[in-house]
Amino acid sequence: MNTDFVLEKAQAIGEHVLAAAVTFIIGLIIIDLILMFIDKTASRSRLDKIVVGYLRICVKTVLFIILAVIVLSTLGVSVVSLVALLSAAAAAIALGLQNSLSNLAAGILIIVNKPFEAGDFIESAGQSGVVDEIHLFNCRLHTLDNKYVVVPNNTLIGNVIVNCSRKEARRVDVKVNIGYGDDIDQARRVLLDIAAANEKILQDPEPFVGVAAHKDASVELDFRAWCASDNYWPVFYYLQEEVLRRFKQEDISIPYPQLDVHIEREV
Repeated sequence: MNTDFVLEKAQAIGEHVLAAAVTFIIGLIIIDLILMFIDKTASRSRLDKIVVGYLRICVKTVLFIILAVIVLSTLGVSVVSLVALLSAAAAAIALGLQNSLSNLAAGILIIVNKPFEAGDFIESAGQSGVVDEIHLFNCRLHTLDNKYVVVPNNTLIGNVIVNCSRKEARRVDVKVNIGYGDDIDQARRVLLDIAAANEKILQDPEPFVGVAAHKDASVELDFRAWCASDNYWPVFYYLQEEVLRRFKQEDISIPYPQLDVHIEREV
């Protein structure tokens, strides 16, 4: 009697295990077909590769969880208890990874909206640099002095993002001060000559020189010139250096702060 009971139990268990194994194999085949369909569809879409990869991982994870529940159900495990356990675990994980999920959502927004791309020079949240990589949780930059900076996506999406590379051309603004006794027309002519002498400076739009302010000891001029975005810093430093050199050649003064002290003696 006991032997028959054991054999019946073994047979039942064997049937459950066999059914679970067949279910698992069929499930793997179905998952592979679904993932192949996603890859084929994604290759024809305009979605970013990072977004596609993330969606693929999410779908794959969900499918394997469903398959695991079905296989365990086939083995006789209570599905209701298992689902409750998975729900509690998911809630705990979501609570613990709240910041990470926030960065993840921000990363998806960055990838979809594309306020910047790899290779762009951006300024945001007190950081500036060239974008090396855009990940789902953070963005990696390198600064002009080659420091490696990792910025959380949530920080970027919550602040103003200035993309200095999106447009083909940028304007270089230089403040130039001359004395009240200097000839403004002469200074303007020298500055425009400086702009015309550099091939990296565009002539359309034309460089511009105008009086910006009357200061206590100087007249402030706005010197504006346009260049390709990639040439911004070379042009900026060229103008700074060349203005000083040419003003010295043309005897145009560059005022600097002075303090006159008058001492009165009492007799």
